[in-house]
Amino acid sequence: MNSTPQQQHAGRPPARILQYNTGKSSTAFQVMQAAIPDTHANMLLVKEPPLLNGTSPPLDNFHCFLSHKQACLTVTYVTKKAFKSTSVSADPHVDFLVVLLTLHSKDRKPPTINIANCYKRLQNRNWRTLDQPTHSLDALFHEIFALADLVTRDMNKHHPRWQTGRQPSQWAQNLVDICNAANFRLANTPNTFTSYPINNSRQAVLDLTFFNQDQIIASNWHTHLEYKALDHTPISYQAWPKTGTHQEYKRYNWKNTNWA
Repeated sequence: MNSTPQQQHAGRPPARILQYNTGKSSTAFQVMQAAIPDTHANMLLVKEPPLLNGTSPPLDNFHCFLSHKQACLTVTYVTKKAFKSTSVSADPHVDFLVVLLTLHSKDRKPPTINIANCYKRLQNRNWRTLDQPTHSLDALFHEIFALADLVTRDMNKHHPRWQTGRQPSQWAQNLVDICNAANFRLANTPNTFTSYPINNSRQAVLDLTFFNQDQIIASNWHTHLEYKALDHTPISYQAWPKTGTHQEYKRYNWKNTNWA
């Protein structure tokens, strides 16, 4: 009998992801840090990070990858040695970043996961067209979905696929069509709000995560209202590759060992 993906990848999943739109707020960034132990996150996908001299704050024991050195809108943090290797797998773009995770494995060719951390604005000349997708924006989305196994973004658009009763904009329908064509599936739990505007406007589902269901499994998606500092709520989920085997990297603190 063939084993299920859960049986093949027993134990903790290799990628334990925490994503948050911190709204350039240092306070929200600190709140996100407080959520790391509870979520066991080894990868942080941050939108609108607080910047100091054009760069995002460093985190102890994390590698830091910026979408752009001068105008960073997304940053990806990866726990050191959590994976066999971590690298940027596509040229950094001002509004998205694709990071390649190579997993610890006994396989001759270790499994990998490509994760795209995107920000809603993308390019201003495209975004200002609002609900009229341009060819260049459409092409850019096709590029992102071709590069990555998992795509996360503060989409800021509405569709009944993720929020029942909302009329789809042409922009959102275009996104859904691209996802369907690429065989990407929504990881969100539909109708679970991710945005709670501080101006008391309507709560909404804006932060979306899509994954290539041929390549990976994404599960245990949920929000963390207890760590909400601004209008967006932190979100955590987990990802496994569908092929190959992996093993969790373990380290030992020899300094605290009692040799007596």
